[in-house]
Amino acid sequence: MKVAWLLGMVAAFCLLLLALGYHGKIKKRLALLGSCFGIILGSGLLLLAVLPGDSFYGPVLAAGHTNQKVVALTFDDGPYSPYTEKILAILKKKNVHATFFVVGENALAHPELVRQIKADGHLIGTHTQHHKDLLRLDKQEVRDEMVMGVESIREITGEKPRFIRPPHGFKDYEVIEQAESLGLTVVNWDIIPRDWTNPGTETIVSRVIENVKPGSVILLHDGDSPVNKGSREQTVQALPEIIDRLRVEGYSFVTVEELQTK
Repeated sequence: MKVAWLLGMVAAFCLLLLALGYHGKIKKRLALLGSCFGIILGSGLLLLAVLPGDSFYGPVLAAGHTNQKVVALTFDDGPYSPYTEKILAILKKKNVHATFFVVGENALAHPELVRQIKADGHLIGTHTQHHKDLLRLDKQEVRDEMVMGVESIREITGEKPRFIRPPHGFKDYEVIEQAESLGLTVVNWDIIPRDWTNPGTETIVSRVIENVKPGSVILLHDGDSPVNKGSREQTVQALPEIIDRLRVEGYSFVTVEELQTK
């Protein structure tokens, strides 16, 4: 079920109560209290859809359930030249494996980078085909975005991805159901340094280091959605320091697939 439908039903309920109160069918105080409750309920349902770590609508991997000092570096929105190449070079130099959630449209535009990601031993997941907000799409559109994203990766690598990150991390019953029907595990995050806003290299680093814990999934960006062309140079500059400082604190790096087994 779409969260939009739930919100629509809540809105209809609130309007019905207000109409009944206005026409004297129920006490106005009761109508007002019921409507306020409906607004709170609707706000809660929407919040649960956009909070990355919440599993109200279905299972979401946002962090590992482990006491081991492991973290998963994840990169969204690529492949995107020249930043994906720079990030791959850093990861190779540091001997770190990460997870890349690629946008199908970007992957088809840069298949050589997708093949390099795989050749370097990183895990590839889908970030759908066009990076659209899935909460705004109907059932068939949600499925099409997922299927096309999967097929774009399969076409390039010969392998079907097993993990999906919904654009913006937004999910509802429909998103979870469609992902599960395609054999995909939904992965979000518990650390978001908001590197795409270019807040400064040191800010990106500090937001990661100050919030990390065993099993954390860290959201970074090697790319941008197909309609945008933002710089990811600050992420490139922050990445070596993030890796080095986490290692000093005793952390090692795993893919989200490996994190599931910890």
